[in-house]
Amino acid sequence: MNISLRLSNYISRYAPSRKRVTAYLEKKNCQNPAQLLADNGYDESLMVDMWMRSFVSLGKGKREMSTKLMKKEFPKEIILEKIEAFDTEIHDWESNKTSVINQIQTLEQRGKSRRIISTLLNSRYSYFRDEITELLVEKNDTNNLQKEVQKYRNRYNTVDKKIREKMIASLLRKWFSYTDIKKAIAVDDE
Repeated sequence: MNISLRLSNYISRYAPSRKRVTAYLEKKNCQNPAQLLADNGYDESLMVDMWMRSFVSLGKGKREMSTKLMKKEFPKEIILEKIEAFDTEIHDWESNKTSVINQIQTLEQRGKSRRIISTLLNSRYSYFRDEITELLVEKNDTNNLQKEVQKYRNRYNTVDKKIREKMIASLLRKWFSYTDIKKAIAVDDE
């Protein structure tokens, strides 16, 4: 296969940095890698753009983006320039809203408490703390808490005081509110 064709396949598949492309060409025993790159119209800035668009669509943060691009051996100057250029898209709530809502639904289905969901999402999307809090205000833990209490009751005799204390401790470790736990246990006891 022609080296020019191999190079274009490599570039289109991996969107690599100039350093990695040069290493690839040297591995293939290319005589003049710089000339071959120029002939194929390689643009390192365009490669970083492609990666940035991918990261923005996945909702990655600035720090994570720069770390990943540094691992791909792109020059630091280009990385900083592109992160600055994509700044408005990185912090755009509308583009991240559906992803956050889907993550909330997934975590709720897994039985996570509202406090755990809030902590996880605020660490991932630190720029959107207010919006995430607003989404979670509508949610409550009663369904998930009831499921957890019912699981415990199905397995153990919760009439026993020690087992009841263990159940409460277990639910507190899952970050459910103590007052909500007491209410859930009182409702089931009636």
